[in-house]
Amino acid sequence: MRKIIVITLVAMLLITLFSACAIASFQSGPAPNSGDGVPDGSGMDKQNKNGANNADSMGPAPNSGDGVPDGSGLLNP
Repeated sequence: MRKIIVITLVAMLLITLFSACAIASFQSGPAPNSGDGVPDGSGMDKQNKNGANNADSMGPAPNSGDGVPDGSGLLNP
């Protein structure tokens, strides 16, 4: 009985390892900007950024990037 339990546990471990490898092989990566030392994001974000013609967004915010911590400017009348 003990031998059957050990064989079952080993089989479950191997199945888990092989399925994890199979699932990981379908993931995209590594990120284009990974490892370059510049904290500018991963590079995996969507191509349609805020303010692009084909993006469904309100942005970019009027006050974004001005260096003044007064909010985004999107809610100001």
